[in-house]
Amino acid sequence: MATFQVPQFIEQKPKIIGPLTLEQFFYLGGAGVLSFFSFYVFNFFLSLILTVIFLSAAIALAFVKVNGQGMPATIKSALSYIWRPRTYTWQRAITETVLDTSELEKLEETRSNMSIQEKLKSIALGVTTGKIFSPKKWREEGERYQVVTHLTGEKEKAKKVDY
Repeated sequence: MATFQVPQFIEQKPKIIGPLTLEQFFYLGGAGVLSFFSFYVFNFFLSLILTVIFLSAAIALAFVKVNGQGMPATIKSALSYIWRPRTYTWQRAITETVLDTSELEKLEETRSNMSIQEKLKSIALGVTTGKIFSPKKWREEGERYQVVTHLTGEKEKAKKVDY
């Protein structure tokens, strides 16, 4: 049987420039270039503040992960959430349906004609079997018995129950 080598660490990006991936290098390099230009364009104090901001943003974009996703993916998701229109998929439209109450009326009529003991029996049977029980139907069918022959040859009368 042939054995196959399972790839490991497929989630990791290759380290191209020292311990940095190419993407991380570009973020940090871009911050360095912006800091360099800000040093020559603005005065020293303002360029120092901008350098801190640029490097903080570059480090966050390069190394910070939120819920297993990099910061650029998180920012992209946040911006798409802000600018996309909201669609509420969990608020379904309520449609009006007309129910057929003829069966219910027949059931109420049958139950009003029953005694309390018959009603309790019907409810108990409905709970145990999960079916709505009609005493009229039960009276019409009656109790059915059948002769059962055991393996020993002995015959016995048994009540037949249909589920």
